[in-house]
Amino acid sequence: MFNKKIETNLLVLLLCCGLLLSGCFKKQSREAEDEPEIATTGGQSRGTDTPAPPTAAATPEKVDVHVYLEISNGMKGFMPAAAAGKEATTFQNNLLNLISEVQDGRYVAEKGFYLAKEDARSRPVLDSVSYNTMKSYIVSGIRDDVRGTPLPAMLKAALQNSIDQGAVSIIISDFIHGPSDQGQFISLDADIRSSLREAEHQGLAIAILGNTSEFFGTYHPAVKKPEVSRRLNGEEIPYYIWVIGKQEEVQVVTNRVLRNLPSQQAYFGFEYEAVPHAALLKEKEFRPSGIVYCSSRNADPCTEISLQPAKQEPVEFTVGLDLSSLPMSMQRTDYLKRNLQVSSTGSRASMVAVTAADESIKAIPGLARYSHFVRVRVPELTASSGSISVQLPQVTPTWINAWSTDNDNNPAADPKKTYQLIKIIDGVQALYRDQSDFVFKATIQFNKAD
Repeated sequence: MFNKKIETNLLVLLLCCGLLLSGCFKKQSREAEDEPEIATTGGQSRGTDTPAPPTAAATPEKVDVHVYLEISNGMKGFMPAAAAGKEATTFQNNLLNLISEVQDGRYVAEKGFYLAKEDARSRPVLDSVSYNTMKSYIVSGIRDDVRGTPLPAMLKAALQNSIDQGAVSIIISDFIHGPSDQGQFISLDADIRSSLREAEHQGLAIAILGNTSEFFGTYHPAVKKPEVSRRLNGEEIPYYIWVIGKQEEVQVVTNRVLRNLPSQQAYFGFEYEAVPHAALLKEKEFRPSGIVYCSSRNADPCTEISLQPAKQEPVEFTVGLDLSSLPMSMQRTDYLKRNLQVSSTGSRASMVAVTAADESIKAIPGLARYSHFVRVRVPELTASSGSISVQLPQVTPTWINAWSTDNDNNPAADPKKTYQLIKIIDGVQALYRDQSDFVFKATIQFNKAD
């Protein structure tokens, strides 16, 4: 009787546990049914109704680089053979530093070195060589009789080779165009644009750096009259370094690999959707004047303000900008003073001053995030709300025009000039005809203060 009672109790207990476990599994199933469906993209999970947030392209730690050195007869004068008591040319010193940084520097991963020339059928040839071979050419000179490759053909071959291998192109040449067909002088801008069309299709950017070097030897001008060639003995001749690749990778090369850049710089295809910025209204170093305050008391950064200029007291305030991601030449205060603009809807606004952060400003936590400061003056509102934008337009540097000539026959009489450099640059600019008119645009929204 006792055993039977135990058996009955055990049966009831097992039945209760079974019901309890069944309820647990049923609850877990309902929770799974209530969860949204998860889609996996690129190794990350997100809800199907929630798009992945856009992310800015991060600056890579290392980049792959291909260096292309033109070794035509026209380049020999930059690389005279070394001799005891004979100083290296500026070209030799700079190029040795460049290829050494590519070979041994910490910011380059995969690297390639190429000598660019032309074959007997006027086709571009890119000889893949070792670092030591390229170094030997730079220090010992070009001994062979090498015809120069027409400029568009060389650019096209180098660019395509680098695109195929996912590398940034560094192209070094005097960029003197010497085609066999004289009609190509007329179409130089169109030919340059065609040769670089893959840069446009791939969304690549181009940095052009101009420098000069002493030249010893036979100079081959594009314009052959009155002299087909001339002997030079140390006259300054321009040469150029073109860097082509993704914008953020080009900047690794210009900022970290090349470093000591010449003052002649030009950038094409560089564009920034946003740069960190804010209206600085509480910092005593940039004290505003007039009635102006941040629309949100706790906003950081402050990008929406309330203001009310009076007839006798216009509003002045400072916009902090972080321009550290821009090319170095665009960060120079003199460049910004010449080219920065202030535009506005709903007010009459103008730029008063542009300053760069000094060491004392960098030491202030609230200001250390900004590299530059733009003082804005608002004497009048024309609407109860609107916007004030600090913007940097895309401009062609003035040195391009100064270094361009239609007759390069006598560089001693007209130094530091390259034949039809303007047309070459026109061809590059055509690649970016659909680009924004501005490198960046930093906007502060405003409302009329009560």
